[in-house]
Amino acid sequence: MTLAVIVGTGSAIASSLTKDHREVTQYYWNGTAYVEAGIEGYDYECQFDHFGTCTYYYDAVSKTYKPSKGGKIVWIR
Repeated sequence: MTLAVIVGTGSAIASSLTKDHREVTQYYWNGTAYVEAGIEGYDYECQFDHFGTCTYYYDAVSKTYKPSKGGKIVWIR
């Protein structure tokens, strides 16, 4: 029974880590708040950046914004 609980918990964590969060609404940090980013490829692009976070998604379970895509946000329009 204990093994079943451990395996079930591990599976839930693994599936949440592999989910593609870029399919949900993306936000960016404007210095004071998280703001909806718009459509990637139309409103913005994420340029390569070793240390930056381009966009975030809202995690309803933890009620926090979490990194979604690395890079630096560059506005197209």
